[in-house]
Amino acid sequence: MATIAETADAAVDMSPVFALRRYEALDSLRGVAACWVFLFHVPSYGRSWPLPIVQNGFLAVTFFFILSGFVIGASYADRLAQGYPVGKFMFLRWGRIYPLHAFVLLVMIAYEIIRGVMGIEAFREGTAFTGQTAIPTLIANIFLLQGLLPEHSWNKASWSISVEFWTYLASAALLYFLRLRRLLPTGIILMIPGALVAVLGDRLPFHVPYGLRQLLDGCLGFGIGLCIYDMRQLGFHLPDNPRNRLLGTAIEAVTIALVLCLSWTFGGRLSLLIYPAFALMIWVFSSQTGYFSRLLLTPPMLLLGTLSYSIYMVHHFVQDRILDAIRDQLIPLPLTVLEEGRIVLAGNALLCDAVTLAMLAMTLLVAYFTYHYVEDPARRWSRRLAKKMGSGIKRA
Repeated sequence: MATIAETADAAVDMSPVFALRRYEALDSLRGVAACWVFLFHVPSYGRSWPLPIVQNGFLAVTFFFILSGFVIGASYADRLAQGYPVGKFMFLRWGRIYPLHAFVLLVMIAYEIIRGVMGIEAFREGTAFTGQTAIPTLIANIFLLQGLLPEHSWNKASWSISVEFWTYLASAALLYFLRLRRLLPTGIILMIPGALVAVLGDRLPFHVPYGLRQLLDGCLGFGIGLCIYDMRQLGFHLPDNPRNRLLGTAIEAVTIALVLCLSWTFGGRLSLLIYPAFALMIWVFSSQTGYFSRLLLTPPMLLLGTLSYSIYMVHHFVQDRILDAIRDQLIPLPLTVLEEGRIVLAGNALLCDAVTLAMLAMTLLVAYFTYHYVEDPARRWSRRLAKKMGSGIKRA
């Protein structure tokens, strides 16, 4: 998801001076993207996983980064440019992403202790507290530095929220010190290093470490998102008018087709076009004009958007425990869990797909729990504490 990834806050309730609309269709798109990442992380002999669109599910994180820039631009840009404390902003962002990250990390630590005591082997983790769950990488995860490491560790998906956190700090500092009312300069500054790495790649005269590449890619997406929001504020957006419903639907359809096409064929010469394609999707659906937007505003899709951050953060752990249960025949299914490459579920193709859907349903159930008992209470707590720091935001 995260990157997730910016969590399900596509708009904010604020004081009248900073009153903003809510981009609910973008919330729902974030939920769809979180499910896309989920499917990418369940390789199998099923009929769905070999599809290029599923194989390229990692692109959802790029979408998260761009959407995060758009959301932060809508929520905080004016206030940071007018002197809103960077420390308070960072605390609110920390309170939004860290508690759920810490909860999942604690669950994984407890599981590692149980595995170590009982000698249980896990499919992806291996021996307890080694490899991707080693103690040194745990320290990096505690301090949100895991996104800068050469390999992903512990809750692997959390690398993107690490990148996002430090991108928050870079963008907030730029907005605070530049004190510019327009976001374009800040967005361009954030974009330039990542764009150079993305375009030049191995042709650069120096080596860019993997962790730094991830950070620069996060800044690139975030900067694009800031620019999209600024363009919208300048008046470049689709009119939200029922009379334009058919035109809006046509534009949404073309945008969806473009994103699907580029996601399906990613890896070729046109790969870099995925950035403007995602940007176009966010710009188009921020207007919520067409019938595709109406679909995204239905209760099931809005719920998916609400749970998006929890889905992203818990899906790896849920997947791996189900795979362990299948391997050890605790779940009696005629499937084999292989250690070869990325192949995980082997056996009847339709059964593999059915198990994948069942795993998704279980992930949604766990995400519902973590949202209501961890994520949302922690967000409310951070808001209340931030309120004591002085006047300002009502909702982060």
